[in-house]
Amino acid sequence: MKKFQTTCPYCGTGCNIDLFVENNKIVKAEPTKEHHVNDGELCLKGLYGWEYVHSPRRLTKPMIRKKNGEFSKDGDLVEVSFDEAYDFVAQRMKSTVEKYGADSLMGFSSARCSNEDNYTFQKLFRTQGTNNIDHCARL
Repeated sequence: MKKFQTTCPYCGTGCNIDLFVENNKIVKAEPTKEHHVNDGELCLKGLYGWEYVHSPRRLTKPMIRKKNGEFSKDGDLVEVSFDEAYDFVAQRMKSTVEKYGADSLMGFSSARCSNEDNYTFQKLFRTQGTNNIDHCARL
């Protein structure tokens, strides 16, 4: 079993976590002993929240609901390329702003993202003309 020291992804605190890997699968997590941020402690999310990594239900590729090859809320989820997914989101954001105004957009980010990711996310929405941005870090 190999041990990998990393930063816990659940919030912005920066706790260190040791992940134990066997046969390319995480089998256990422990707090990094004597780390200056979490001093050898982890919350329940840090200790047990890593199991999603190997879930067969986890999305690994972009998907869009389509019916007869076109976007439809009633369609089935279809795997698409990242370029198609990005183009779809950009077009929908642009058409929404044109039709309803910039404040019709809202972004909800994640405490699991890095500060840099969250900065880029809020910057995207502010460049569209809205301050409707929130996050889940208050949990």
